[in-house]
Amino acid sequence: MTNTIAVKAAPRLKLTDRIDIIKNKRMFSLAFPLSILLLLILAFGAATGGAFFRGTVLKGLFDQTLIIGTMATAVSFIYTTGNLDISVGSVMGLGAVAGALVYGATENVVLMIGTAIIASILLMLFNGTLSVVFNIKTTMVAVVVMQLYNAIISEVVGADTLKVDFQLCKMLEDGGFRYGAFIIYFVVCLLAFHFTEMGRQLRFIGGNKKCAEQTGMNPKKAICISFLMAGIGIGIAAVFTIIRTGSVGSTTGNGMGMDVMLATVLGGMSIFGGAKSNTYSGIIGALTVSALNKGLLMLGVSSTVIQGVRGVIFLLLVFLNSERPSTLPAREQF
Repeated sequence: MTNTIAVKAAPRLKLTDRIDIIKNKRMFSLAFPLSILLLLILAFGAATGGAFFRGTVLKGLFDQTLIIGTMATAVSFIYTTGNLDISVGSVMGLGAVAGALVYGATENVVLMIGTAIIASILLMLFNGTLSVVFNIKTTMVAVVVMQLYNAIISEVVGADTLKVDFQLCKMLEDGGFRYGAFIIYFVVCLLAFHFTEMGRQLRFIGGNKKCAEQTGMNPKKAICISFLMAGIGIGIAAVFTIIRTGSVGSTTGNGMGMDVMLATVLGGMSIFGGAKSNTYSGIIGALTVSALNKGLLMLGVSSTVIQGVRGVIFLLLVFLNSERPSTLPAREQF
Protein backbone atom coordinates (compact mmCIF):
# COMPACT_ATOMS: atom_id res chain seq x y z
CA MET A 1 0.00 0.00 0.00
CA THR A 2 2.80 2.36 0.97
CA ASN A 3 4.67 1.64 -2.28
CA THR A 4 1.53 2.36 -4.30
CA ILE A 5 1.06 5.70 -2.58
CA ALA A 6 4.73 6.56 -3.15
CA VAL A 7 4.47 5.74 -6.84
CA LYS A 8 1.34 7.86 -7.24
CA ALA A 9 2.97 10.75 -5.38
CA ALA A 10 6.11 10.68 -7.54
CA PRO A 11 6.20 13.70 -9.89
CA ARG A 12 5.97 13.07 -13.60
CA LEU A 13 8.90 14.01 -15.76
CA LYS A 14 8.36 17.03 -17.95
CA LEU A 15 9.12 16.91 -21.67
CA THR A 16 12.19 19.09 -21.15
CA ASP A 17 13.43 16.70 -18.46
CA ARG A 18 13.04 13.74 -20.80
CA ILE A 19 14.93 15.61 -23.53
CA ASP A 20 17.73 16.42 -21.08
CA ILE A 21 18.00 12.74 -20.08
CA ILE A 22 18.35 11.73 -23.73
CA LYS A 23 20.86 14.51 -24.45
CA ASN A 24 23.02 13.45 -21.51
CA LYS A 25 23.41 9.92 -22.80
CA ARG A 26 27.06 9.20 -23.54
CA MET A 27 26.57 8.37 -27.22
CA PHE A 28 23.98 11.04 -27.99
CA SER A 29 26.53 13.71 -28.95
CA LEU A 30 27.89 11.37 -31.63
CA ALA A 31 24.78 9.47 -32.71
CA PHE A 32 22.55 12.51 -33.22
CA PRO A 33 24.91 14.43 -35.58
CA LEU A 34 25.60 11.27 -37.59
CA SER A 35 21.87 10.65 -37.90
CA ILE A 36 21.31 14.18 -39.22
CA LEU A 37 24.11 13.73 -41.77
CA LEU A 38 22.74 10.40 -42.97
CA LEU A 39 19.20 11.77 -43.30
CA LEU A 40 20.43 14.80 -45.28
CA ILE A 41 22.41 12.64 -47.68
CA LEU A 42 19.50 10.27 -48.27
CA ALA A 43 17.02 13.15 -48.64
CA PHE A 44 19.13 15.05 -51.18
CA GLY A 45 19.93 11.84 -53.02
CA ALA A 46 16.23 11.10 -53.41
CA ALA A 47 15.27 14.71 -54.23
CA THR A 48 17.90 14.99 -56.98
CA GLY A 49 17.15 11.61 -58.51
CA GLY A 50 20.56 10.25 -57.51
CA ALA A 51 22.50 13.16 -59.03
CA PHE A 52 23.74 14.05 -55.54
CA PHE A 53 25.85 10.86 -55.57
CA ARG A 54 27.73 11.67 -58.78
CA GLY A 55 31.51 11.64 -58.53
CA THR A 56 31.98 15.32 -59.38
CA VAL A 57 29.38 16.34 -56.83
CA LEU A 58 30.93 14.23 -54.08
CA LYS A 59 34.41 15.51 -54.91
CA GLY A 60 33.24 19.10 -54.61
CA LEU A 61 31.52 18.24 -51.34
CA PHE A 62 34.66 16.68 -49.86
CA ASP A 63 36.83 19.58 -51.07
CA GLN A 64 34.60 22.02 -49.22
CA THR A 65 34.43 19.72 -46.20
CA LEU A 66 38.22 19.68 -45.97
CA ILE A 67 38.38 23.46 -45.63
CA ILE A 68 35.44 23.83 -43.23
CA GLY A 69 36.50 20.76 -41.23
CA THR A 70 40.04 22.04 -40.76
CA MET A 71 38.78 25.40 -39.56
CA ALA A 72 36.14 23.82 -37.30
CA THR A 73 38.82 21.61 -35.74
CA ALA A 74 40.98 24.69 -35.25
CA VAL A 75 38.37 26.88 -33.56
CA SER A 76 37.32 24.07 -31.21
CA PHE A 77 40.27 25.18 -29.07
CA ILE A 78 38.75 28.66 -28.82
CA TYR A 79 35.15 27.57 -28.41
CA THR A 80 35.97 25.15 -25.62
CA THR A 81 37.17 28.06 -23.44
CA GLY A 82 33.75 29.69 -23.79
CA ASN A 83 34.99 32.32 -26.24
CA LEU A 84 33.65 32.98 -29.73
CA ASP A 85 35.61 34.35 -32.70
CA ILE A 86 33.56 34.99 -35.84
CA SER A 87 36.46 36.60 -37.73
CA VAL A 88 38.07 33.28 -38.70
CA GLY A 89 36.79 33.52 -42.29
CA SER A 90 38.43 36.93 -42.73
CA VAL A 91 41.63 35.63 -41.13
CA MET A 92 41.67 32.72 -43.54
CA GLY A 93 41.04 35.06 -46.48
CA LEU A 94 43.86 37.43 -45.50
CA GLY A 95 46.20 34.48 -44.88
CA ALA A 96 45.42 33.20 -48.38
CA VAL A 97 46.07 36.67 -49.83
CA ALA A 98 49.46 36.82 -48.09
CA GLY A 99 50.38 33.37 -49.41
CA ALA A 100 49.29 34.22 -52.97
CA LEU A 101 51.25 37.51 -52.90
CA VAL A 102 54.43 35.73 -51.82
CA TYR A 103 53.97 33.11 -54.52
CA GLY A 104 53.48 35.82 -57.13
CA ALA A 105 56.75 37.42 -56.06
CA THR A 106 58.84 34.27 -55.62
CA GLU A 107 57.00 31.39 -57.38
CA ASN A 108 58.07 29.27 -54.41
CA VAL A 109 55.35 26.95 -53.14
CA VAL A 110 57.08 26.34 -49.80
CA LEU A 111 57.21 30.07 -49.09
CA MET A 112 53.57 30.36 -50.14
CA ILE A 113 52.48 27.67 -47.69
CA GLY A 114 54.66 28.99 -44.89
CA THR A 115 53.50 32.58 -45.37
CA ALA A 116 49.80 31.65 -45.36
CA ILE A 117 50.19 29.68 -42.13
CA ILE A 118 52.41 32.21 -40.35
CA ALA A 119 50.18 35.13 -41.37
CA SER A 120 47.10 33.32 -40.02
CA ILE A 121 48.86 32.50 -36.76
CA LEU A 122 49.91 36.12 -36.27
CA LEU A 123 46.42 37.41 -37.02
CA MET A 124 44.82 35.00 -34.56
CA LEU A 125 47.42 35.83 -31.90
CA PHE A 126 46.62 39.51 -32.48
CA ASN A 127 42.94 38.73 -31.85
CA GLY A 128 43.80 36.79 -28.71
CA THR A 129 46.17 39.50 -27.44
CA LEU A 130 43.49 42.19 -27.74
CA SER A 131 41.16 39.97 -25.74
CA VAL A 132 43.62 38.90 -23.06
CA VAL A 133 45.76 42.01 -22.57
CA PHE A 134 43.06 44.66 -22.94
CA ASN A 135 40.23 42.52 -21.50
CA ILE A 136 38.01 43.06 -24.53
CA LYS A 137 35.41 40.36 -25.16
CA THR A 138 36.53 38.08 -27.97
CA THR A 139 33.23 38.59 -29.78
CA MET A 140 33.72 42.37 -29.82
CA VAL A 141 37.31 41.95 -30.97
CA ALA A 142 36.17 39.65 -33.76
CA VAL A 143 33.54 42.10 -35.02
CA VAL A 144 36.11 44.92 -35.25
CA VAL A 145 39.03 42.98 -36.73
CA MET A 146 36.76 41.26 -39.25
CA GLN A 147 35.97 44.65 -40.76
CA LEU A 148 39.66 45.57 -40.64
CA TYR A 149 40.84 42.37 -42.33
CA ASN A 150 38.14 42.57 -45.01
CA ALA A 151 39.16 46.15 -45.75
CA ILE A 152 42.81 45.11 -46.12
CA ILE A 153 41.83 42.28 -48.48
CA SER A 154 39.72 44.62 -50.60
CA GLU A 155 42.51 47.21 -50.72
CA VAL A 156 45.19 44.70 -51.70
CA VAL A 157 43.21 42.58 -54.14
CA GLY A 158 40.68 45.09 -55.44
CA ALA A 159 38.51 43.94 -58.31
CA ASP A 160 41.17 41.54 -59.59
CA THR A 161 42.23 38.11 -58.33
CA LEU A 162 45.64 36.87 -57.28
CA LYS A 163 46.55 33.91 -59.46
CA VAL A 164 48.56 30.86 -58.49
CA ASP A 165 49.89 28.43 -61.11
CA PHE A 166 47.05 26.07 -61.98
CA GLN A 167 49.29 23.09 -62.67
CA LEU A 168 50.96 23.50 -59.30
CA CYS A 169 47.59 23.58 -57.55
CA LYS A 170 46.48 20.53 -59.52
CA MET A 171 49.62 18.64 -58.55
CA LEU A 172 49.18 19.44 -54.86
CA GLU A 173 45.50 18.52 -55.03
CA ASP A 174 46.00 15.21 -56.82
CA GLY A 175 49.15 14.32 -54.91
CA GLY A 176 47.35 13.94 -51.60
CA PHE A 177 49.03 16.95 -49.99
CA ARG A 178 45.76 18.27 -48.58
CA TYR A 179 44.67 14.99 -47.03
CA GLY A 180 48.11 14.37 -45.56
CA ALA A 181 48.30 17.86 -44.06
CA PHE A 182 44.80 17.60 -42.64
CA ILE A 183 45.38 14.17 -41.08
CA ILE A 184 48.61 15.32 -39.42
CA TYR A 185 46.98 18.46 -38.03
CA PHE A 186 43.88 16.59 -36.88
CA VAL A 187 45.90 13.92 -35.06
CA VAL A 188 48.03 16.58 -33.34
CA CYS A 189 44.88 18.43 -32.25
CA LEU A 190 43.23 15.22 -31.08
CA LEU A 191 46.21 14.27 -28.93
CA ALA A 192 46.74 17.80 -27.58
CA PHE A 193 43.07 18.34 -26.78
CA HIS A 194 42.17 15.01 -25.22
CA PHE A 195 45.42 13.61 -23.82
CA THR A 196 47.40 16.55 -22.43
CA GLU A 197 47.17 18.82 -19.42
CA MET A 198 46.64 21.79 -21.75
CA GLY A 199 43.49 20.24 -23.19
CA ARG A 200 42.12 19.46 -19.73
CA GLN A 201 42.76 23.04 -18.63
CA LEU A 202 40.97 24.44 -21.69
CA ARG A 203 37.88 22.34 -20.95
CA PHE A 204 37.99 23.26 -17.26
CA ILE A 205 38.22 26.98 -18.07
CA GLY A 206 35.34 26.63 -20.50
CA GLY A 207 33.26 24.90 -17.84
CA ASN A 208 33.83 27.60 -15.24
CA LYS A 209 36.53 30.23 -15.49
CA LYS A 210 36.26 31.37 -11.87
CA CYS A 211 36.72 27.86 -10.50
CA ALA A 212 39.70 27.35 -12.83
CA GLU A 213 41.37 30.51 -11.51
CA GLN A 214 40.85 29.38 -7.92
CA THR A 215 42.65 26.10 -8.65
CA GLY A 216 45.72 28.01 -9.85
CA MET A 217 45.16 27.83 -13.61
CA ASN A 218 46.08 30.74 -15.84
CA PRO A 219 43.11 31.37 -18.17
CA LYS A 220 44.94 34.09 -20.11
CA LYS A 221 47.81 31.78 -21.01
CA ALA A 222 45.39 29.00 -21.96
CA ILE A 223 43.37 31.35 -24.18
CA CYS A 224 46.54 32.49 -25.97
CA ILE A 225 47.43 28.84 -26.62
CA SER A 226 43.94 28.21 -27.98
CA PHE A 227 44.31 31.08 -30.46
CA LEU A 228 47.74 29.77 -31.48
CA MET A 229 46.38 26.30 -32.23
CA ALA A 230 43.47 27.84 -34.11
CA GLY A 231 45.82 30.01 -36.17
CA ILE A 232 47.74 26.97 -37.38
CA GLY A 233 44.58 25.25 -38.59
CA ILE A 234 43.18 28.38 -40.22
CA GLY A 235 46.49 28.86 -42.04
CA ILE A 236 46.31 25.30 -43.34
CA ALA A 237 42.74 25.97 -44.49
CA ALA A 238 44.01 29.09 -46.31
CA VAL A 239 46.49 26.91 -48.19
CA PHE A 240 43.71 24.46 -49.06
CA THR A 241 41.63 27.36 -50.42
CA ILE A 242 44.48 28.52 -52.67
CA ILE A 243 45.01 24.99 -53.96
CA ARG A 244 41.31 24.40 -54.59
CA THR A 245 40.67 27.53 -56.67
CA GLY A 246 44.12 28.51 -57.93
CA SER A 247 43.27 32.13 -57.14
CA VAL A 248 42.38 34.45 -54.28
CA GLY A 249 39.79 37.21 -54.57
CA SER A 250 38.33 39.93 -52.39
CA THR A 251 35.48 37.62 -51.32
CA THR A 252 37.68 34.70 -50.27
CA GLY A 253 36.65 33.57 -46.80
CA ASN A 254 33.34 35.44 -46.79
CA GLY A 255 30.70 33.53 -44.84
CA MET A 256 33.19 30.95 -43.58
CA GLY A 257 32.80 32.08 -39.98
CA MET A 258 29.11 31.16 -40.09
CA ASP A 259 29.86 27.84 -41.76
CA VAL A 260 32.42 27.00 -39.08
CA MET A 261 30.04 27.82 -36.22
CA LEU A 262 27.27 25.85 -37.89
CA ALA A 263 29.60 22.90 -38.43
CA THR A 264 30.58 22.99 -34.77
CA VAL A 265 27.03 22.79 -33.44
CA LEU A 266 25.87 20.35 -36.14
CA GLY A 267 28.75 18.11 -35.11
CA GLY A 268 27.39 17.94 -31.59
CA MET A 269 29.65 20.38 -29.75
CA SER A 270 28.40 23.44 -27.92
CA ILE A 271 30.02 26.76 -28.84
CA PHE A 272 29.71 27.65 -25.15
CA GLY A 273 32.58 25.26 -24.31
CA GLY A 274 33.03 23.12 -21.24
CA ALA A 275 33.77 19.51 -20.40
CA LYS A 276 31.83 18.04 -23.34
CA SER A 277 33.94 19.87 -25.92
CA ASN A 278 35.96 17.86 -28.43
CA THR A 279 37.96 18.22 -31.64
CA TYR A 280 36.16 15.72 -33.86
CA SER A 281 32.69 17.28 -33.98
CA GLY A 282 33.88 19.74 -36.60
CA ILE A 283 34.48 16.98 -39.16
CA ILE A 284 30.98 15.56 -38.82
CA GLY A 285 29.50 19.04 -38.85
CA ALA A 286 31.59 20.10 -41.86
CA LEU A 287 30.27 17.15 -43.86
CA THR A 288 26.73 18.12 -42.85
CA VAL A 289 27.18 21.81 -43.77
CA SER A 290 28.77 20.94 -47.12
CA ALA A 291 25.99 18.46 -47.90
CA LEU A 292 23.36 21.04 -46.93
CA ASN A 293 24.92 23.74 -49.12
CA LYS A 294 25.48 21.46 -52.10
CA GLY A 295 22.08 19.78 -51.87
CA LEU A 296 20.11 23.02 -51.64
CA LEU A 297 22.04 24.52 -54.57
CA MET A 298 21.30 21.44 -56.68
CA LEU A 299 17.61 21.85 -55.86
CA GLY A 300 17.72 25.39 -57.21
CA VAL A 301 17.49 27.18 -53.86
CA SER A 302 19.01 30.68 -53.99
CA SER A 303 22.09 31.50 -51.94
CA THR A 304 20.08 34.05 -49.94
CA VAL A 305 17.54 31.44 -48.87
CA ILE A 306 20.36 29.02 -48.04
CA GLN A 307 21.87 31.62 -45.70
CA GLY A 308 18.48 31.97 -44.01
CA VAL A 309 18.08 28.21 -43.62
CA ARG A 310 21.53 27.90 -42.10
CA GLY A 311 20.80 30.76 -39.73
CA VAL A 312 17.58 29.17 -38.49
CA ILE A 313 19.29 25.80 -37.99
CA PHE A 314 22.16 27.46 -36.15
CA LEU A 315 19.87 29.35 -33.76
CA LEU A 316 17.87 26.21 -33.07
CA LEU A 317 20.93 24.11 -32.29
CA VAL A 318 22.50 26.84 -30.14
CA PHE A 319 19.27 27.02 -28.14
CA LEU A 320 19.27 23.25 -27.64
CA ASN A 321 22.89 23.31 -26.46
CA SER A 322 22.72 26.41 -24.27
CA GLU A 323 22.61 24.66 -20.92
CA ARG A 324 23.46 26.72 -17.84
CA PRO A 325 24.06 24.97 -14.49
CA SER A 326 22.39 27.09 -11.81
CA THR A 327 24.49 25.67 -8.98
CA LEU A 328 27.81 27.04 -10.23
CA PRO A 329 29.08 30.64 -10.40
CA ALA A 330 28.24 32.41 -13.64
CA ARG A 331 30.90 32.50 -16.35
CA GLU A 332 31.35 35.56 -18.52
CA GLN A 333 31.05 34.48 -22.12
CA PHE A 334 30.36 37.42 -24.35
